[in-house]
Amino acid sequence: MVHPLKRDWYIFYTYILARQRRPFLASFKVTYRCNLRCRQCPFVGLEDRQPGFDELVAVLDRLYARGDRIVIFEGGEPLLWRDGAHTLHDLVRYARRRFFCVGLTTNGTLPLDVESDVVWVSFDGFKETHNRLRGRPVFDQIVENVRRSSHPRLYAHLTANAENADELPDLVRWLKDLVKGVTIQFYYPYGAEDHLFLDFERRSRLLDELITLKQKGYPILNSRPSLLALKRNTWRCVPWLVDNANPDGSIDQGCYLQGRARVDCSRCGFSPYTEISLAYQWNLQAVQAGIRIFFS
Repeated sequence: MVHPLKRDWYIFYTYILARQRRPFLASFKVTYRCNLRCRQCPFVGLEDRQPGFDELVAVLDRLYARGDRIVIFEGGEPLLWRDGAHTLHDLVRYARRRFFCVGLTTNGTLPLDVESDVVWVSFDGFKETHNRLRGRPVFDQIVENVRRSSHPRLYAHLTANAENADELPDLVRWLKDLVKGVTIQFYYPYGAEDHLFLDFERRSRLLDELITLKQKGYPILNSRPSLLALKRNTWRCVPWLVDNANPDGSIDQGCYLQGRARVDCSRCGFSPYTEISLAYQWNLQAVQAGIRIFFS
């Protein structure tokens, strides 16, 4: 982990003194391969040429040179990536020597013995709902992997949709003793499963319940201002703070949907963009949320 003074000076100089429009956080999809077929995933079935270790290291170097200081490995299922003797663990070790923070988002079906600073495991609801949305009966195995893990910052990541929204407050209560924290975002209608989109009336009710749980001490890591802003998307996005890297080595700066789906900001539910945009606009609670998630 980079020393906090070095981190804070970089942020202060880059974004306040020099006022540079450089990305800060990178989502890096190292593979589209996956052992599940999630109904809500837009990457199912995409061709994946399985890039090699040197290629992915070169992408990491480019992300760093562009300004990114947080990198999050994603997929597909990123833990399935390998190149000969190299596995994702080697990429994580390389990245930790350079970036302020290295994260991993996983479906949790594989062992969670990862050296990344942060690990997110996706939960889509309780057992029946999770297994239905994920396309396989994997809930019990995921819970067992989480229980066995000793990772100090293992979080659950929930994506709310029309099928799971009603049980998410109870899921947050249940997760309290299983993980260190919970982050929440909302399903975006990529096209194939548009009926999963949660209408804004139900979204607002769910957010009210989540805010109440957060106030009661449940470990919801999204800041209160970001949860409020997501009710009707009343926030000003600063998309250039985020880079999206793909298995073919291409990098897109800006909206997560660029090149992946039709962009409709009115339906956005990508809470990481909400949080980082509010933090850039010096919303203190959003800044504190970022520190707590990535650096505490």
